[in-house]
Amino acid sequence: MDLATFANHQSTPAPPLLEKLARATWQRTRHGRLMTDVQTGRVIAMISKLMQPTTILELGTFTGYGTLCLLEGLGPEGTLHTVESNDELFSLQDEFWQQAEGGHRIQRHHADALAFLHQWKVPLNGTVDLVYVDADKQNVNAQLDALLPLLSERGCLLFDNTWWNGTLYSRENGTGGSAAKADAMRRLNERLLSDTALQTVTVPTGDGLSVVRKA
Repeated sequence: MDLATFANHQSTPAPPLLEKLARATWQRTRHGRLMTDVQTGRVIAMISKLMQPTTILELGTFTGYGTLCLLEGLGPEGTLHTVESNDELFSLQDEFWQQAEGGHRIQRHHADALAFLHQWKVPLNGTVDLVYVDADKQNVNAQLDALLPLLSERGCLLFDNTWWNGTLYSRENGTGGSAAKADAMRRLNERLLSDTALQTVTVPTGDGLSVVRKA
């Protein structure tokens, strides 16, 4: 038994609704691999439960699996904002969010992630307690720049895919857009490691999850 199998075995299972959504994602979309994996979902759900954030922001919704994980810990008066540019996914999201306890507190925004961040005004919208970043990898560093001023004092950032299937520091980076995404994720990792204004812990789950807060 390897460590990943052990971790899955020793973790509380995902709620049944999430299991149904995962199955529907693989059956009804062509890119099921883009969905937050089960173990990463349990980690971000636990972080959300520990923080009980008032405002959660998710960049990159896909079918809404990660959204429901984050929702598990949303504070009693809280709101979960999730940003997705592909409106073809909305009906699948709605189908499952409507079944979730507190699903009415999810606010979906049809927008580009970076453009949405530039429109968020703290005096009007308030600060953000918890952010899950899983969209538009090529612009992930610009997203970090835009997010830092929006974070509350206790704010926390979660960056998915920071392992990038182990290829970031090899020659297996692909070409074109794939290479650009890998370059962006590599720069993000280097920045998170070297920036003394930030504290980072990278969790070896899924495709790598980096948990970041202001130092």
